[in-house]
Amino acid sequence: MNKLQSLPWADPLRYAANVDEPYWALLYSGLQASYSGRYSLLALNLAERVETRDFASFQPRLTENQPRFANAWFGYFGYGLKNTLEELPQDRAGWLNLAPLTFMRFNTILEFDHETRTVQPWSSHSQPNLPTPAPESAPTLPPVQEPIASNMTRAQYLHHAETLIARIHAGDLYQANLTRKFSGQFETPPNPFTVFRKLCATSPAAYSAFLKLGDTAVISSSPELFLKIDGNGHIRARPVKGTSPRHAETAADEASKARLSASAKDKAENLMIVDLMRNDLSRTCQPGSVKVESLYEVTSHSHVHHMSSTITGQKRAGCSTLDVISQAFPPGSMTGAPKVVAMRTLTQMEQDDRGIYSGALGWLGGNGSAELSVVIRTLLLRHDRFEFQVGGGIVADSTPESELQETIDKSNGIIKSLNITIHALNA
Repeated sequence: MNKLQSLPWADPLRYAANVDEPYWALLYSGLQASYSGRYSLLALNLAERVETRDFASFQPRLTENQPRFANAWFGYFGYGLKNTLEELPQDRAGWLNLAPLTFMRFNTILEFDHETRTVQPWSSHSQPNLPTPAPESAPTLPPVQEPIASNMTRAQYLHHAETLIARIHAGDLYQANLTRKFSGQFETPPNPFTVFRKLCATSPAAYSAFLKLGDTAVISSSPELFLKIDGNGHIRARPVKGTSPRHAETAADEASKARLSASAKDKAENLMIVDLMRNDLSRTCQPGSVKVESLYEVTSHSHVHHMSSTITGQKRAGCSTLDVISQAFPPGSMTGAPKVVAMRTLTQMEQDDRGIYSGALGWLGGNGSAELSVVIRTLLLRHDRFEFQVGGGIVADSTPESELQETIDKSNGIIKSLNITIHALNA
């Protein structure tokens, strides 16, 4: 992979808008923050694609002794990989039926540095066909047909939440992330990248991502880091647990943020996942290296405030980057604790498979590095049909109605990007 002459600065969205290939990827830092958001990556000119059902068959394709872009892979680890890690009931397959693991290697990568405002191309070709920035334009989409379908009515969600709270009080588990899937249809098929641009405009995020997979597009505006691993094996996880809504009026917005910061319920929810992540990372980290770097940090996003914590560790000799990922998978913030009990219980309640949702998305470098977001705030689109999923962590002092409202708060960015009303989700 050769370093080429730099390109004129323009927002990555403008370069990506002129890409016309069946398979490509954009990892877009649409929100710069103290913890992330400096770089974006646009990967073009597909060299190889892997679709498989387990981690082990992907391991031979990876390297840890090359430059980071020399054998870099872009794609996702779907939630269904849990069934290759633990004895769990089978989910009911959805209409998309995507492979549990899909990663792609490309011949050309554009690296965008939002701080220095530079665009650096890398390519295995001496004269690759590079995109040029498209003119700026406002994204517009065809109407969505209402109402939106769901795998779970309001009444069913409330019933499941009540059941989980009772089981938590009985000591069966400590926390469970109950999720609800929505699906709908545009009146005419939209341009998938225009949908992504609209979501970026309504819900900017440090870990936005667009994966073009033939006739399917993964369109994500995730605020949550699953794992970041550098070329020296230093590991960072930043689980999100705890949410409160944003408000247009400043005083109400600050009060909502203050309530989250002081919430004993949200801190308990967050701490459980911190402990779970510490345990997961300890399986592949040097003894004594796993630390909690920050606890209960509240950050503000376009539609919600979130509580996050940061856990770090040092990869143990003899463990691969994929070992670290698989031993911490699925992200604990999307399961609950104990993890296996929570996953088994949630599968029985949700029935439909989560697909990519609740998994991890991003890239793996040829030097053993990796950066993966948690797949939340994500639309899956094929032709004119789409789906998305929302959920929240239920603990002992949760109330079903407040948990239901949290799922609606989390879906606000997607709702606004689709130009649909909140009532469309309230069946």
